[in-house]
Amino acid sequence: MRKVCLTGGIASGKSTVGRILRDLGAEVVDADGLAREIIITPQVRGEITRTMGRSFYTTSGALKASELAAYIFHHPDALQKVNDIVHPRVYAEIQSRFDRLGDRPGCFFVETALAVETGYVDRFEVVVVVTAPRTERLRRLVELKGLSPDQAVARMAAQLPQEDKVERADHVIANDGPPERLPAVVEDLYRELCAHA
Repeated sequence: MRKVCLTGGIASGKSTVGRILRDLGAEVVDADGLAREIIITPQVRGEITRTMGRSFYTTSGALKASELAAYIFHHPDALQKVNDIVHPRVYAEIQSRFDRLGDRPGCFFVETALAVETGYVDRFEVVVVVTAPRTERLRRLVELKGLSPDQAVARMAAQLPQEDKVERADHVIANDGPPERLPAVVEDLYRELCAHA
């Protein structure tokens, strides 16, 4: 089974591509979803509390996700500290899931925003980068995610430029056309990747 990295800048449409792949029957793991599960475990909650303070968790231990996100995207050092706590655990869980699949044919996709930034991109056989125009990504963050323009710009600035991710790509999905065109593009790439698995 081929381990495939599905990445791209924030609001590029990689989650949409991930959903299309799932509809096609692909094995897809959402690294961001795993991170949200891992960050509320007692051990990780304790490490983040020691590093960042208690203000990002409620008295019952629930994560104040929006407050933490708003803070770390304006403080690169804090973002790096949280990433250093969470990402090794995320990728260990991803590897465990991949190993459990054994020698099955096909592709194992990992939807992950920060594979290039963290260096984990080197652990994949194939890298697929989803791209979209900067203006469209900003529009999606403001109109669909409810961020202010300043917040949207800060979120984008916290990641590597899209062009740097493209340099690491084996395949690029340009999500810059009509939405109804995307499923066919994704399906064609999926068939191609699986044919060589």
